[in-house]
Amino acid sequence: MSNRSAAGKMSSVKQRYYLGIDVGSSGVKVMVVNEAGEPRGTADSAYEIHYPQPGFVEQNSEDWYRAACSATRRVLKTANIVDGRQVAGIGLSGTSHVPSMLDANYKPVRRAILWNDLRSGDQVMRLTNHAGEPIRAKTQNSINCTWSLPQLAWVREHEPEVFSRVRHVLFSKDYLTYRLTGELAADPGSAVSSLLVDARTLQWDADLLELAGLDPTYVAPIRSCTEIVGALARDAAVEMGLRAGLPVVAGMLDSAAELVGVGAAKPEVAVIRLGTAGGVMTVTDRAAWRHGCLLYPHPIEPAWFYQAGTNSAAASLRWVSRLLQLDRGAGGYAALDALVQRSSPGADGLLFHPYLLGERAPYWNANLKGGFNGITINHGPAEFVRAVQEGVAYSLRDCAGLLDWKGVSRVRLCGGGTKSATWCRIIADVLGLPVERMLLPDASAFGAALAAISGCTNTDLAAIVAPAVHTAGSIEPDTALRHVYDAGFARYVDIAAQYIQTLDEEPHTESGLR
Repeated sequence: MSNRSAAGKMSSVKQRYYLGIDVGSSGVKVMVVNEAGEPRGTADSAYEIHYPQPGFVEQNSEDWYRAACSATRRVLKTANIVDGRQVAGIGLSGTSHVPSMLDANYKPVRRAILWNDLRSGDQVMRLTNHAGEPIRAKTQNSINCTWSLPQLAWVREHEPEVFSRVRHVLFSKDYLTYRLTGELAADPGSAVSSLLVDARTLQWDADLLELAGLDPTYVAPIRSCTEIVGALARDAAVEMGLRAGLPVVAGMLDSAAELVGVGAAKPEVAVIRLGTAGGVMTVTDRAAWRHGCLLYPHPIEPAWFYQAGTNSAAASLRWVSRLLQLDRGAGGYAALDALVQRSSPGADGLLFHPYLLGERAPYWNANLKGGFNGITINHGPAEFVRAVQEGVAYSLRDCAGLLDWKGVSRVRLCGGGTKSATWCRIIADVLGLPVERMLLPDASAFGAALAAISGCTNTDLAAIVAPAVHTAGSIEPDTALRHVYDAGFARYVDIAAQYIQTLDEEPHTESGLR
């Protein structure tokens, strides 16, 4: 063996890698990075979403674990890591507001209720009437169906036998932490997403827990995002192809991980997520309630961030692709982009509202329904797909109106939907702002991996993020289209307002749905 070959082999043996595991709304994504935070491979594994009734959205918590094991085995092959001992740590991220309810033996007593579930409308109303002001004062957030507190109240009311067996509640990806390590832990953001934490102390609040029917012993200790909370258990290590004893850090919410993954830690950088759901996020230096927004602690202290989210972003595009049977061909986003380019901006008057799962910001109305407006016999698949992309962009602009844009100089796009070049351009044109596409669209798994490096090397997270994050270029808005999209947005908002007024005049049913 030559000296060069021997040196290369020694170097490869010494190389250490870190995994970021993101528990998403439709599947797990795993990314492997090296010590410098450079990506070396990704893999994903999907799981089933259950819709037992209209407005009900659930998942099996155990599916997250199985998907994480499967995706990890495959990403090691993708990254050509033949020796799992080269992996030096794991970081996690996951969807917010998702409670896993476990019995005394740490087994789930029912499926987890997702953030876009609408069943708890009545509980939201009662909590608002009974304790709305104290809840807002403590949490700096408003009550709505997306939070775990009303979801748990619904289970206690409608499934008392199930609820009586609950002894542990783990939020978001913290169930996966337990399955990997056997340890119970929560990070600040995932805990805040339950609406059971005092924003001033970032600790569980006894009064809020009582409203949910939970004993304080039922929730896990809150640990720093980059703190090592446990070691990879032997059974999990075997199923993942890794070594037992591997350190696992607490991790963070998917939205928080996205901010880390795109390098947004100061107010000048805003972020738009184009994932299954959509979101607009801005960073702030103080925790204060803001109408229509969600507020969470930023992983890089002492910052916080606001989020205004729309329920169905990439989910809307997948829906229309299935509806038009466009998902059966090859090409993915590139094929959809080519189709959209056959339609003119404004989709020849066809307008779409993406309220397929009700809507969060800015309306917070579980009863809203999606729809197309202005359909004519001349509209074909190109117009329908463009209308969906434009409708989601209008919804993001609607959300952005809730946020404070003072000091924002850059808007960065992340999420799987950013693989569509036409969609990114439409968003820039609809917002009338330049946007930056990230080199890595999968910012959540990337942010989780960077957190693993931070925790396992005892290095400040901000110092790791700065050199690791890169953009793929900026898209300037087309000023010639400003009048098209300003008029389209005005029409979008007007139709939504008329629809909401009609809903307000209709009687409510017991479930809170119509």
